[in-house]
Amino acid sequence: MNPNGCVAQVNAASPRKVHAKRHKKNYINPNIDFVDYIKRGTIAIDDVVGSDKETFMATIIDRIHHYAIKKTPDGRYMTYVPDETKPNGRRQIKKKSKADLYRFLLAFYDVSEKADKKGTTPFKELFEEWTEYKRNYVNVSNPKKGLSPSTIRRYERDFEKYLAGSDLAGKPICEITSVYLEKAMREIIVKHSIPERSAGNLIGYIRQAFQYARRAEYILKDPAELVDRDLLLASCKFVPPKADNERVLSLEELMKLQDAVWAHEARHPSYMPDYAIELAILTGMRVGELAALKWSCIDDKHIHIDFSEHRYDYRDRTSELVISEPKNGKHRLIPVNEEIRMLLKKIMSALPADVPVGIGDADFVFVRSDGTRYTGHDISCATNRRAAEAGISKTSIHEIRRTVSSMLRTVLPAKAVANILGHLEQTNERCYNYDTTVDHEKRVAMSEVSSKVIKN
Repeated sequence: MNPNGCVAQVNAASPRKVHAKRHKKNYINPNIDFVDYIKRGTIAIDDVVGSDKETFMATIIDRIHHYAIKKTPDGRYMTYVPDETKPNGRRQIKKKSKADLYRFLLAFYDVSEKADKKGTTPFKELFEEWTEYKRNYVNVSNPKKGLSPSTIRRYERDFEKYLAGSDLAGKPICEITSVYLEKAMREIIVKHSIPERSAGNLIGYIRQAFQYARRAEYILKDPAELVDRDLLLASCKFVPPKADNERVLSLEELMKLQDAVWAHEARHPSYMPDYAIELAILTGMRVGELAALKWSCIDDKHIHIDFSEHRYDYRDRTSELVISEPKNGKHRLIPVNEEIRMLLKKIMSALPADVPVGIGDADFVFVRSDGTRYTGHDISCATNRRAAEAGISKTSIHEIRRTVSSMLRTVLPAKAVANILGHLEQTNERCYNYDTTVDHEKRVAMSEVSSKVIKN
């Protein structure tokens, strides 16, 4: 501000950026109370405490208008506004008083009733609006960038579980500061004993909702931008990370599981989920890929991973299973070795004679006698039962997948393993490379090191 109460001119050495917004309409609300701009999020209360109405107006204008305001010799007030139709890209505006000039500028930059209504929106309504906005990107043509209905349902469930009924849910978004948001989130995390991964997801949803509000110009400042995520995660329920031997199967456990599968196959040769478990042990395929595997995707040299089963959850209707692109849209080839070739022949011979292999639904590899396919849930349940019969703790196709990845990593480069498993190389190294060495092998290796040290 200069001594006359106007916005000071900007130093020519560091010119301020000219506002690029075009003049859309001359909307002026004659009943406007500029104090209300605090409520709508245009300015923060801390910026204007102890000021009069004229300072309220000046503070607002200073945020949105980037030309100097001057008092002319005739007593009027003058400034410029962007105008692309003019040679110099601006036009001059003069008004009798500062208040009249401020009102014009507020109208020019479209600070109108829309912002007033949206700025007082409770966070709950913002979150719902953001969720509906994200729904536009469900099942789009690019599966690597799009969302599934289950992702939207996860947003809704997490809001219902953690945020509904909280003080944050009913708070107008224009009144939410970074410090308030941090405190509110910490209380929610502590109250529900949320583990780190779930809390990280929840913080991400809230950040995206406020980014949406900022883009939609409901608020001028994003309170989530300055929230200290790491500090919030420090309040999470501590869940000790699992040891490698809890995330993968040892070679001995894998052999016991295989024996249990073979024993069940001997009693029930037409029960296809057993063969799916065998194929998982040999290939590390995902459970959804096993459930969606088709004979038409298998040749003498490769298994083509072109499809996967996906479960879609909805708020207003029953969940459904859909066969579509593999996870992340990444198609890949799994080399067929002699063991896989023999297993495929065994599966073919175990199929009922009246199942028309390769036709319609019966093109799926793992089918019942009536030609309907076994789902990923069927295969997962069979895996748990075979593990119990083998005398090992509850396991899953995903644990088998990690085990296969870790074993392959001992003989193949990281990139080759990632290609077989369908991961990014970094993801495979970070999440699928575990120590599968047995104690005996470690003991022998340590003895070799010790002997070298002692001899020297």
